[in-house]
Amino acid sequence: MKCYVTGNSPYARKVRVATIETGLWDEVEWQMITREQRAEMIPGINPLGKVPVAILDSGDVLYDSPVICAYVDSLNAGRKLIPEAGPARWLVLTLEALGDGLGEAVIAASQEDQRPGEKRSQGVVDRQKGKVTSALTVLDAAAADFNVPPLMGEIAVACALGYMEFRDVVPGWRETYANLADWYTAILKRRSFIQTAPD
Repeated sequence: MKCYVTGNSPYARKVRVATIETGLWDEVEWQMITREQRAEMIPGINPLGKVPVAILDSGDVLYDSPVICAYVDSLNAGRKLIPEAGPARWLVLTLEALGDGLGEAVIAASQEDQRPGEKRSQGVVDRQKGKVTSALTVLDAAAADFNVPPLMGEIAVACALGYMEFRDVVPGWRETYANLADWYTAILKRRSFIQTAPD
């Protein structure tokens, strides 16, 4: 499998973390590309023009991160990141969706904040930051019950938090959401997160 990723995308990081956690990192041919290369290369592979995108040995193309991570987990002979059946499966996938949604809101708020003066919409920033705050509140209440070692839901949440900090979208969030912050501090010590930290 060949996988195209950028260094700072929280969704590309999800896939990279998943392959480390499952022991499959070396089975992937990683293609680390710049934002400029993404704009040039990726629309011909993924019509949405986004990373991560994977090309299987068969030539089939997978996108985006939930699908690629599920595929990686299907190759995993060890502890599954996504339970195969039952209520636990849906809990993990729902937490993954919340983590991905947090990432989307963080990206939208950050991009809008960086727009020049008259093109910037404070309304858009406020709406997206409202979503971020709602997600953080729910995650803070749930953090004590997160899986250790992490499953796919926790991986998605941690990758979104990493991007949120990288872009400084919610300054001082660790003081406000102490339970989530304590969990996040612990998960950052895992090799999978050390190796994939945003640059």
